[in-house]
Amino acid sequence: MGKALLGTHATPGSLRLLDEVRALRARVAELERALADAEAAREARTDHVADEAGVVRLTEREPART
Repeated sequence: MGKALLGTHATPGSLRLLDEVRALRARVAELERALADAEAAREARTDHVADEAGVVRLTEREPART
């Protein structure tokens, strides 16, 4: 009855797991931001490439690597 009134009781193991999940989600968000920045930098470098004659041409994008 007490559990129903007060909610579930968190054990130290479950609290540690929640902290780890929270940290992993933050790390994934950080890595996603870094990937977006790297893709934007690559996009800026490779959109227009001048060849030896000085002609600017669009380059093909590389397929995503998995």
